[in-house]
Amino acid sequence: MKTLTLIFALCLTQWMQANDYETIMQQNITQLYQTTDVSSINQIAASFQRIADVEKDEWLPLYYVAYAYARSTHFITDADSIDLQLDKAQLALKQLVGSKSDESEIYALQALVYSLRITNPMRGYKYSSLSNEALAKAEQLNAANPRIYYCKANNIYHTPKMFGGGKEKAQPLYEKAAELFAHSKHPNHLWPTWGSIHNKAMLNKCLASQ
Repeated sequence: MKTLTLIFALCLTQWMQANDYETIMQQNITQLYQTTDVSSINQIAASFQRIADVEKDEWLPLYYVAYAYARSTHFITDADSIDLQLDKAQLALKQLVGSKSDESEIYALQALVYSLRITNPMRGYKYSSLSNEALAKAEQLNAANPRIYYCKANNIYHTPKMFGGGKEKAQPLYEKAAELFAHSKHPNHLWPTWGSIHNKAMLNKCLASQ
């Protein structure tokens, strides 16, 4: 009887911990998408890091550390400050690749981080090449990941026509991403969802210019 009681207590503790993990993660994710304040985003990233330090078997907390720092750069104009945030994102990504090298989402996020490094034309070739390499790896792991084609489309959209870029070549990829976003099924409610809204906006921009 005591053994059964102990087993039940352990199972209950694990269940409560799992629910606490999911609750805190969901709260952080919601807050991350609601704020545009860089200081607040940094605090959310730090919270994800604390979760990652405890939940060592879970890869999503560290993923959101990287994504939070990447997202913060949308609200920063200074190139040096952008680099500092992306350096933090890269540290988290380095750990992720070392522990979870078979997840497409990680390489899609890596591609985004590389693309965000292009704060001036001199960086274009280096970081667009690195971004495309990461996207190729992401596609190899899961060709149905919509963020792959969203990131590919962005890379092409912002590449000058003389180098093979432009709206016309980006549009089919935005369209493919839109279709995949519409039909994608997430393994759980904590799964990454970024890209869908901006993909729709960029596709509409391409269509409007026709």
